[in-house]
Amino acid sequence: MDMNMVANTLVGIVRCDPSYEIKYVMQLIKDKFGYNISYHKAWHSLRRSFENVSGTWESSVRRLPRYMGALVKHNPGSIVEWNHIDTYNPTVKILNYVFWAFRPCIDGFEHCRTVISIDGTHLYTKYTHKMLIAVGLDANNQVLPLAFSIVDEETYDSWKWFLDNLSKHVIRGARGICLISDRHRAIVSALDDVPDFKPHRGVHRFCLRHVCSNFNNQFKNVHLKDLCWRAGTQHQIRKFDATMDAIKNLNPNAYRYLCGISREKWTMAHDGGWRRGVMTTNMSKCLNGVLKGARRLPISAIVQLTIGRCVKYFFDRKERITYMVANNQPWPDFAFHKYEKWSIKSSNHSVSRYEISDKSASVVTRGRLGHNEHVQVVNLSTRDCSCGKWTIFGIPCSHAICTAKWYGLDPMELMQPWFSMHRYVKTYEGRFIPIPDEGYWDDAEFELNHNQCRREKRRAGRHRTSRIHNEMDRPTTRERHAYARGGTS
Repeated sequence: MDMNMVANTLVGIVRCDPSYEIKYVMQLIKDKFGYNISYHKAWHSLRRSFENVSGTWESSVRRLPRYMGALVKHNPGSIVEWNHIDTYNPTVKILNYVFWAFRPCIDGFEHCRTVISIDGTHLYTKYTHKMLIAVGLDANNQVLPLAFSIVDEETYDSWKWFLDNLSKHVIRGARGICLISDRHRAIVSALDDVPDFKPHRGVHRFCLRHVCSNFNNQFKNVHLKDLCWRAGTQHQIRKFDATMDAIKNLNPNAYRYLCGISREKWTMAHDGGWRRGVMTTNMSKCLNGVLKGARRLPISAIVQLTIGRCVKYFFDRKERITYMVANNQPWPDFAFHKYEKWSIKSSNHSVSRYEISDKSASVVTRGRLGHNEHVQVVNLSTRDCSCGKWTIFGIPCSHAICTAKWYGLDPMELMQPWFSMHRYVKTYEGRFIPIPDEGYWDDAEFELNHNQCRREKRRAGRHRTSRIHNEMDRPTTRERHAYARGGTS
């Protein structure tokens, strides 16, 4: 069967679904025409259909300055930053890095928790480029895309450039930012030179999933890995210490390995509430999964797809907000359901009031079958409970709810403001304006070419990914549920 015929058959499909896979191409042609085509022909036909829709990588790079100009013109306040390799001709540039962020997302972040997750991912093109992503979390624990960048490699220079632009255009001087990433050396080094992530302005935390993966690669023991995860996610220091003792008894070297990582970097108990309960970069990996189809597209089409995904996020969430407001829901679903769960649990607690001035109390929890009773100390004036959950999540725990009721207060008023419906509404208040046809775009101020040096050297035959897969590429049940919710684990 002719390759052009297969490519033409696929044009409408890939325009709607850039993540369409080769195995589906082979099945489609068999079902529609009765032909069994080879993997080789399916791969080339799919690539040709992408080029028919979006052009080649080279033509897309040349088109990019005009498209980015149209983006900023029709969506004022959106950001595009360039990093070029200069040529002998001052009007001709070679693409090195490009950064973009949309105004509705930038404005929406002002009403979100001060947590940002960053991650990098490979592009499936004939050039060795990477895509860097930054995302935040809205009041309903769903990802809000903040910024994107195409760079040559994940190096100190590329991450420093990305983080500088993220700081300048998205964070915009806000204090108290917690940035979560993996332990990539380039990220750690670059953050040391970005003012917004100095200790007096913000903090850097490690993704616990990456810490556990590196730990498992070192010691090759699933039980130890589970204990590492348990230690990182404990709310209370005494429980963290008990788990670390279990690791020490099982393998002293594993214990020393974890002690070599600053505890505030990877554990919830020692975090001080900076992470707002977010332990992994799943929020950025969730967006990576949504954008998987973009990673095989030419660069202009990648930018277009990021706009399309953001528009869909805003549209779907505005619909959900309308429903919540109509039903007089006090907070978005995430906080609302967690509060209800803990409120029901509080009915089994007993309270001994201590000091009226700071509204402190001792709360006894009834032990379940086979468990002893526990005592937690609550101080309403400092919004603190010894269980740690109130500080970590910003949602009053069952002990705080019980104490507030004993003091005649409304526990709903103890919720942190970033969970309010007002903030959720404000997050998605911005509007995206459609970009007109290419014939209406202004001329670019410079000519842009791709960097020939970034071409990937490949052997003949079927392309194999260069990335080594490990257990992190097999999401747990907990993580699959998080992806489905569009939130985090």
